[in-house]
Amino acid sequence: MPDRATRSARRSAFTLLEVLLVVALLSVLAVFAWPDFSQARRSEQLDESTVRARALMAMCRAQAMNESRRYRVVFALDGSLAVYRQRDPLRAPEVYVRVEDDWAGIPASLEDAWVEAVMRLPEGPPPIKIDSESIQFTEFTEEPIAVDSLDEPVFVEFAPDGTSESVRWVIRDVLGRGRRITFDGRLGRIDFSDVERIDASASKRPKSEADLPSAYGE
Repeated sequence: MPDRATRSARRSAFTLLEVLLVVALLSVLAVFAWPDFSQARRSEQLDESTVRARALMAMCRAQAMNESRRYRVVFALDGSLAVYRQRDPLRAPEVYVRVEDDWAGIPASLEDAWVEAVMRLPEGPPPIKIDSESIQFTEFTEEPIAVDSLDEPVFVEFAPDGTSESVRWVIRDVLGRGRRITFDGRLGRIDFSDVERIDASASKRPKSEADLPSAYGE
């Protein structure tokens, strides 16, 4: 006859049926919870892409000054960003090569976010207005142009003194959210603002796979 300790151990142990029921219950919960996790991951793509874009511009500016050579950030027709630099500022100043450094290899726009539209800002006074209380970017009536409607990629070039053209672009994600980024190349400042959200079904990454013209780099 089983002693009291054995009977107590049997009562406290899980049966195989109980374990299977728990596993099945967790599986069902995971199925219902997965869309929420996926939605949360996608909702972070726009914010992370914005942060990465800011870091990319700052890094290119710093590298151009540190190396005394020109750097280019290319807004490709497929909505991605690429970094190029002069191969040799003295012997081949017109030849640009893709930057393979670790910092440049990290995608600036993530899987579920991309550059939807871009435009260089007009030359003249810096597109940033500074007063005693705040810093505001000058408003322009022109809107960035969809990258998949451009004839060739747009690029921003950083000179050895850190200055560049000023540019404005829009990042869009698969949820239809958008963010407008304005970069003042003369002062190296950047500003963000949300743009009107569109229906997720209409938010599609550009499909153009056109090669970058040789003038933009090798």
